[in-house]
Formats: sequence, structure tokens, C-alpha cells
Amino acid sequence: MGITLTDIRRIAEDVAQEHDPPLDVVGVTTRQGSSGSAEVIFGVRECEAEPCRFVIGVNRRGSEAECRSAVRTRLREHLDAARSIETTDGKGLTPRRQRHRI
Repeated sequence: MGITLTDIRRIAEDVAQEHDPPLDVVGVTTRQGSSGSAEVIFGVRECEAEPCRFVIGVNRRGSEAECRSAVRTRLREHLDAARSIETTDGKGLTPRRQRHRI
């Protein structure tokens, strides 16, 4: 296999601390039907509008550096989209189960 779920959690927690507002890693699990990918569930600290959690998908078959880059990119994309929605309709983050794939 490639990267373990424990490694993905550690990587995601490192990357999550780079963002404002700070994010928490709520959980990491294998994606249903795929041992080669995982889902990382993030929670937004000090969240004022639901939903306050979102999910991104990551590939477990790459290197740690590739995983870190993918998590960083997916978080940036999600947070940029959430800010865009917040400024246009005032509803905050995108739907809880929206997924981003590599």
C-alpha cells in the first residue's frame, strides 16, 4: 500500500494549521470501495454558519510529499470556494459532503 491513514491524518493536521480560520481534522477513513484513496474530514473552528465540516479525497498511492501537496491544494480550493459563496450569498461554507478529488 502507500501512505497509511495515520500518515494522512498527520499530514492533514500539519496543513490544516496553515489556514485561517484554523481547521481541525475530525477524521480520516478509507473511501468506500477503494483501498487506494482516503477521505479526510475537516472541521472549521469558530464556525458561524453551518455546515462547519467538509470532506476532501486524497490518493494513498503517492509519496508523502505528493499527499501533502494534494491536501494543501484541495484545502485552498475548498476555502476559496467557501469564501466566494460567503461573499455572494452569506451562507458560509459549501455543502458538508462536497468532495474534492485528486
